[in-house]
Amino acid sequence: MIGKTLLFVFAFFICEGYSVTEIRLPDRYLSYIRNQHLGTSIGIPTAFFNTMTDCHIIFPSRTMYEAFPLNTLPHANVFFMDSVDLFRSCSIGFRDVGVEFSGTYELLSASVHFSDNSVSLTRQRFHLTVSEPNFG
Repeated sequence: MIGKTLLFVFAFFICEGYSVTEIRLPDRYLSYIRNQHLGTSIGIPTAFFNTMTDCHIIFPSRTMYEAFPLNTLPHANVFFMDSVDLFRSCSIGFRDVGVEFSGTYELLSASVHFSDNSVSLTRQRFHLTVSEPNFG
C-alpha cells in the first residue's frame, strides 16, 4: 500500500514535468508523558518561500494517512497542525495519547521550491515513546 502510494506521487509529478528529489532526514527520538492538557509534535520544516503540496504520515502499523491538503487522520488526538500558507509545514500533534501510540512514525512532505519550481519529497522517522505519568 505504501509503495503504491509513493509510486503514484512520483508518477504524478513526473507526468506534470517536475523533477523530484528525495531527501531523507536523520531519525529523531521523542519521549512523551501522557497528559490531557499538554501534547507533543513531530514535523518537517518547509523553507519560507517554498510551498508544501502534501503531507502524509505513516503510523507504526505501517498504515499511511494523508494529513494535508485533505486530513484523513483517524484519531482525534493525533492531528495536523495547520497554519497560514507562508508558515505551513508538515507537522503532526499528539495530545493525551496512550502508550499504545508508542512506535516509529514517518512523515513524508512534498514541497515545490520557489527558486526553480522543482519538487522535493522529504522523509523523516520519529521514534515516539509514550509513558503514563507516575506522579505521587
